[in-house]
Amino acid sequence: MTGSDSKCTDDDWVWCAGEVVKAVDFIRPSKQAGVDWESLQIKNRDNSENSSSSAIRNGTDIKKWYRTVSKTGSTRWEKFPVGADGEKFDEVDFQNFVKEYLMSLR
Repeated sequence: MTGSDSKCTDDDWVWCAGEVVKAVDFIRPSKQAGVDWESLQIKNRDNSENSSSSAIRNGTDIKKWYRTVSKTGSTRWEKFPVGADGEKFDEVDFQNFVKEYLMSLR
């Protein structure tokens, strides 16, 4: 795969496609002492989460990030928590990644 996921692997993140790791979209070895893994759950919008999805993070260290703000439609790529340089991701890059991924399924 190319595009967005390769940028994540540059920061040691692994894409957890499907149900590889329950409720986690990306995972990587932690750089923090005493923590084995960093886990990230990604939501499409700030209002797209149901209670069971939220509850699954209770008692875990899974971080959550959402892509768009429902009231304005603006995106939050500048706050993307993968890597030190959040500006390396943007909406166009994401849409290209989705198109490439869907085409690869054919």
